[in-house]
Amino acid sequence: SCIPMVSFLTPLPEKDGKQRSGKATLYIDYPLGKFEILPDFKNNRKELGKMDSLLTPVLESGYTKIEQIDICGYASPDGPYKHNEELSSNRSQYFTHYIRSTYRLPRKLFNVSSVAEDWDGLEEILRQTKPSYYRQAIDIIHRYGIFSGREKHLMDLQGGAPYKDMLKRLFPKLRRIEFTVEYRIRPLDAGEASEMIYTHPDLLSLEEMYDVARYYRPGTDQYREVYEVAAFHFPDEVTANVNAASAVMLTGDLKSAWNYLS
Repeated sequence: SCIPMVSFLTPLPEKDGKQRSGKATLYIDYPLGKFEILPDFKNNRKELGKMDSLLTPVLESGYTKIEQIDICGYASPDGPYKHNEELSSNRSQYFTHYIRSTYRLPRKLFNVSSVAEDWDGLEEILRQTKPSYYRQAIDIIHRYGIFSGREKHLMDLQGGAPYKDMLKRLFPKLRRIEFTVEYRIRPLDAGEASEMIYTHPDLLSLEEMYDVARYYRPGTDQYREVYEVAAFHFPDEVTANVNAASAVMLTGDLKSAWNYLS
């Protein structure tokens, strides 16, 4: 049988080295008037798990170095602005303290901020969930400033029912901590890359994945698999999709090739 002629593209080096980031949104519960992070309070164990599953692999892989951790605490718009400002700031500070002491991380890694009243978040949730009153509520948010009666106008809308609904269903989703970890991965040699491609493919660049492919004969299942793993982890890269198409074409699978090319 004749082997089709296919071409492979050479990937450009990643412009910032191998820089990656992971994000999580945490909904931490607090006892009334407290800001300390209590892992066993209500649902906190599960919420803190989101952060742990991002942070622990980065800290323990031996291939990565954390460059920055961003923490932003948000409060919902209900109640006095000054109170919400303190609330969001305290949430950020106490959460940062919890992470630093739990994972023994230096202060210089942290970029800590807070948003006193998350009106942008409220508008986004209103557009997503589309309650019957959402257009009027958004109109009020746009028309009145935070300090010129915005919340009072929302409270007065349709006799107060929409505001009660927002208090119950929407505002709790705004009280959160946004956590982002940014890290850099050191270059891997072909031997390391061949071990990692099936266990931690996210630690590899496209170039490093293609170094692994050189171990295999074109047209074999292993060769094809490396290029498919690459396309899966770099779905928006033209190079990765074109090369995956070429690799699967060598095994005669034109249907998969067409999917990659389209």
